[in-house]
Amino acid sequence: MICEECEINQAEKNVILDGEIKKLCSKCSLVTSGIVIEQPSQYQIDESKRMWKVKEILSRSAGIPFNPVNKKIEVSKDKAITMDDLRPANKEKKSSYLVRAEDRMKKEAAIERNDAEEIIEESKTIKDEIELIDE
Repeated sequence: MICEECEINQAEKNVILDGEIKKLCSKCSLVTSGIVIEQPSQYQIDESKRMWKVKEILSRSAGIPFNPVNKKIEVSKDKAITMDDLRPANKEKKSSYLVRAEDRMKKEAAIERNDAEEIIEESKTIKDEIELIDE
């Protein structure tokens, strides 16, 4: 195909220009301010058809290379962390969270008990006042 811009060179690329898709040569595609639509490589096509494991997707989104054989994750050249190193910290976090939640529940229960005691005392004072009025 011939380039739609210069009509001299062979058109190699699809470019969005003025709201239309046009076939342009590489020189015209560089000069114009259009958006070049590139075809995916065979590797990209194969990767898109491949079934990904959840661990691979998560490690890829986190920027950590996926290594199914060895569970060591390279953080830096000086330090390597394994999954076993991460587990105790997780348990400590969970236990401290549970302790905080339990404390919060105890405080709420104490508040409810105090409210109930206050209501009982108020009702007693009201009862006493009614008895005084009746006398």
